[in-house]
Amino acid sequence: MKEFFVRGQYGAGTIDGHEVPGYREEPMVDAHSNTETFVAGKLLIDNFRWAGVPFYIRTGKRMEAKSTKIIIQFKDIPMNLYYRPEEPLNPNLLVIHIQPEEGITLHLNAKKARQNEVATPIKLNYANKGMNGYNTPESYEKLLYDCMRGDATNFTHWDEVALSWSFTDKISHVWENTIEENFPNYAAGTMGPKCADELLEKDGFFWWPITNLEVDNC
Repeated sequence: MKEFFVRGQYGAGTIDGHEVPGYREEPMVDAHSNTETFVAGKLLIDNFRWAGVPFYIRTGKRMEAKSTKIIIQFKDIPMNLYYRPEEPLNPNLLVIHIQPEEGITLHLNAKKARQNEVATPIKLNYANKGMNGYNTPESYEKLLYDCMRGDATNFTHWDEVALSWSFTDKISHVWENTIEENFPNYAAGTMGPKCADELLEKDGFFWWPITNLEVDNC
């Protein structure tokens, strides 16, 4: 738990130019609350397919941006194929945008014709919003429609829910019985506590900035 997970609680800060209170200053919240409003973690799957591949997760309230994304960072090649070691290349990324806009972005390093050993970052985008006037259904519109039709395809099976809770309950049990002395440890309007950045830094990684990974409407 101490090595692979980080928790946080937001303090006072600024969001969209407005001052906002800290969690312990919210109505009906204990002034010494031990409740976390931020979680980050490193997960490993011990099977032959995913051995050695880290999965980093984070979620929180009152953060800089409200969005849900899955970012897949492809493994770096051992050398620059264009023999220009002084020019580092960003890794290729596949970004799956879930909220607030649905879409997919593929970040690649491509070599344009007649550009003599120079790689150029490019983005390939697909976004539901704006596609030929197509209107993306609201949050639960599709699920309510499926429910009325009796179609359970997009609903989580109970076995999956139970397995998820069996995993998270172990984490909650430890934190509920541990008093966090450093709360609050991040300001509202930021991307979480510094220790969440350090969780990735010790593996040589970092959280990709959300503002750099927005989907472009096509």
